[in-house]
Parts: sequence; structure tokens; C-alpha cells
Amino acid sequence: MARSRPPWLPVTVTAAPSARPTDEIPADTRRLVLARAGGRCESCAGDLDISRYSLHHRRPKGMGGSRATDLHSPTNLLVLCGRGADGCHGDVHGHPVAARDAGMLVRRAADPARVSVLIHGTRRVLLTAEGSYAEEAR
Repeated sequence: MARSRPPWLPVTVTAAPSARPTDEIPADTRRLVLARAGGRCESCAGDLDISRYSLHHRRPKGMGGSRATDLHSPTNLLVLCGRGADGCHGDVHGHPVAARDAGMLVRRAADPARVSVLIHGTRRVLLTAEGSYAEEAR
């Protein structure tokens, strides 16, 4: 037997406005990060397939990152080949300890702008808010 609709529920249900940032990466930030990557995966340096890439959040949204003010900052985003569990995106989520060592993931309390990342498997850099790479200070 189907459950009847509670009488207190309005006919049209609308979601309450969310105080959390949107999950949608702003178009200008998306363009900036894609330009920084230059058509290549920022992990393996492979050519990107336009339909099979991800804009990966270094501080995952599930680790408190969804409330962070820098959620969609270029310092928190990487362009990776693959989606879900495949490609470099899948490797990052499948091997979190190694990904953290490479800077592909950052801890909740860390500032992504201050955590270097191993780009193309060869060079450690900092990601800038302007959408470029900066050499890591030694």
C-alpha cells in the first residue's frame, strides 16, 4: 500500500535556500584552471579527452571542504584525466595516502595555496589564485 501524503506537507515542495556554497564551479574559474593545465592532465601529463576529465578538489568536499571559502579557488582545483573511479581522478581517490604525499589531496586544516603539488609527476609547485604555477620556496 502506498504511503499517503502528510496533510501538513504543501502541494509544491520547495527546498529551503542553502547557506552552503554551490557545487558548481564558476565558469571563469573553470576556464582559468583548464588554461593552466594546457590540455594536459596535471597528474600524468596525458592529453585530456574533453569528455573524460575532472576538476578535482584537492580538499575534498566531504572533508569539510564544502564550507571552505576557497572551495572553488584555482589553488584547490586540479585538472585530472578520468572521472569517478577511472584515470588519475580514480587513482587519487583510490590511493589517498600517496595522493596526499603528492599534494593531490590536502588535509581539512591545510590551506591548499600553501601545499605544493607534484605536477606531471616531475615538478613540485604551488597553485596560485591567479591560475598559474609558482615555484615552491625552499
